[in-house]
Amino acid sequence: MDVKSVFLNGFLQKEVFVEQPKGFVDAHHLNYVYRLKRALYGLKQAPRAWYERLTQFLVDNDYTRVSVDKTLFIKKNNDELFIAKIYVDDIVFCSTNKPKSNNSLMSCLKSLR
Repeated sequence: MDVKSVFLNGFLQKEVFVEQPKGFVDAHHLNYVYRLKRALYGLKQAPRAWYERLTQFLVDNDYTRVSVDKTLFIKKNNDELFIAKIYVDDIVFCSTNKPKSNNSLMSCLKSLR
Protein backbone atom coordinates (compact mmCIF):
# COMPACT_ATOMS: atom_id res chain seq x y z
CA MET A 1 0.00 0.00 0.00
CA ASP A 2 1.35 3.39 -0.97
CA VAL A 3 0.36 5.89 1.69
CA LYS A 4 -0.76 9.15 0.08
CA SER A 5 0.97 12.28 1.35
CA VAL A 6 2.83 10.13 3.86
CA PHE A 7 5.50 12.64 4.80
CA LEU A 8 2.87 15.22 5.74
CA ASN A 9 1.76 12.94 8.58
CA GLY A 10 4.95 13.01 10.63
CA PHE A 11 5.35 15.13 13.75
CA LEU A 12 8.54 17.12 14.12
CA GLN A 13 10.71 16.64 17.22
CA LYS A 14 12.41 20.04 16.96
CA GLU A 15 11.22 23.45 15.85
CA VAL A 16 11.67 24.04 12.12
CA PHE A 17 11.24 27.43 10.47
CA VAL A 18 10.80 28.08 6.74
CA GLU A 19 10.83 31.12 4.51
CA GLN A 20 7.67 32.16 2.74
CA PRO A 21 7.48 30.22 -0.53
CA LYS A 22 7.54 32.18 -3.79
CA GLY A 23 4.01 32.95 -4.88
CA PHE A 24 2.71 32.81 -1.30
CA VAL A 25 4.49 35.77 0.23
CA ASP A 26 2.44 37.81 2.69
CA ALA A 27 2.82 41.39 1.44
CA HIS A 28 2.20 42.75 4.95
CA HIS A 29 4.92 40.60 6.52
CA LEU A 30 7.69 40.27 3.95
CA ASN A 31 10.37 39.35 6.48
CA TYR A 32 8.35 36.74 8.37
CA VAL A 33 9.37 33.11 8.56
CA TYR A 34 6.97 30.37 9.63
CA ARG A 35 7.25 27.59 12.20
CA LEU A 36 6.10 24.22 10.90
CA LYS A 37 3.68 22.15 12.95
CA ARG A 38 4.19 19.05 10.81
CA ALA A 39 6.66 17.73 8.29
CA LEU A 40 6.69 18.98 4.70
CA TYR A 41 7.79 17.41 1.44
CA GLY A 42 11.45 18.11 0.87
CA LEU A 43 12.18 18.60 4.54
CA LYS A 44 15.12 16.40 5.50
CA GLN A 45 13.39 15.42 8.78
CA ALA A 46 10.17 14.30 7.02
CA PRO A 47 11.05 10.62 6.40
CA ARG A 48 12.30 10.19 9.98
CA ALA A 49 9.20 11.90 11.43
CA TRP A 50 6.94 9.59 9.40
CA TYR A 51 8.91 6.48 10.37
CA GLU A 52 8.77 7.38 14.07
CA ARG A 53 5.03 7.99 13.95
CA LEU A 54 4.35 4.72 12.14
CA THR A 55 6.69 2.82 14.47
CA GLN A 56 4.84 4.20 17.49
CA PHE A 57 1.50 3.09 16.00
CA LEU A 58 2.80 -0.44 15.38
CA VAL A 59 4.41 -0.77 18.83
CA ASP A 60 1.22 0.54 20.47
CA ASN A 61 -0.62 -2.24 18.62
CA ASP A 62 1.66 -5.01 19.96
CA TYR A 63 4.02 -5.31 16.99
CA THR A 64 7.70 -5.95 17.73
CA ARG A 65 10.46 -4.42 15.63
CA VAL A 66 12.86 -7.04 14.27
CA SER A 67 16.39 -6.30 15.48
CA VAL A 68 18.13 -7.10 12.17
CA ASP A 69 15.71 -5.02 10.07
CA LYS A 70 14.36 -1.83 11.67
CA THR A 71 11.62 -1.60 9.02
CA LEU A 72 10.15 -5.05 9.70
CA PHE A 73 7.57 -5.55 12.47
CA ILE A 74 6.02 -8.80 13.67
CA LYS A 75 3.02 -9.51 15.87
CA LYS A 76 2.17 -12.98 17.16
CA ASN A 77 -1.28 -13.69 18.54
CA ASN A 78 -1.84 -17.33 19.53
CA ASP A 79 -1.29 -19.24 16.27
CA GLU A 80 -1.65 -16.15 14.05
CA LEU A 81 1.23 -14.16 12.61
CA PHE A 82 1.06 -10.54 11.42
CA ILE A 83 3.87 -8.84 9.53
CA ALA A 84 4.30 -5.17 8.61
CA LYS A 85 7.13 -4.01 6.34
CA ILE A 86 7.94 -0.34 5.69
CA TYR A 87 9.77 0.95 2.64
CA VAL A 88 9.90 4.74 2.27
CA ASP A 89 6.19 5.62 1.82
CA ASP A 90 4.97 2.04 1.30
CA ILE A 91 3.64 -0.36 3.91
CA VAL A 92 3.01 -4.06 3.33
CA PHE A 93 0.75 -5.87 5.79
CA CYS A 94 0.44 -9.65 5.62
CA SER A 95 -1.00 -12.22 7.95
CA THR A 96 -2.10 -15.79 8.38
CA ASN A 97 -5.57 -14.28 8.95
CA LYS A 98 -6.58 -12.12 5.98
CA PRO A 99 -9.62 -10.39 7.57
CA LYS A 100 -7.55 -9.34 10.60
CA SER A 101 -4.75 -8.19 8.31
CA ASN A 102 -7.23 -5.98 6.46
CA ASN A 103 -8.47 -4.62 9.80
CA SER A 104 -4.89 -3.80 10.81
CA LEU A 105 -4.39 -1.98 7.54
CA MET A 106 -7.59 0.06 7.93
CA SER A 107 -6.79 0.88 11.55
CA CYS A 108 -3.34 2.05 10.54
CA LEU A 109 -4.70 4.29 7.80
CA LYS A 110 -7.28 5.88 10.10
CA SER A 111 -4.75 6.48 12.85
CA LEU A 112 -2.16 8.11 10.61
CA ARG A 113 -4.44 10.63 8.92
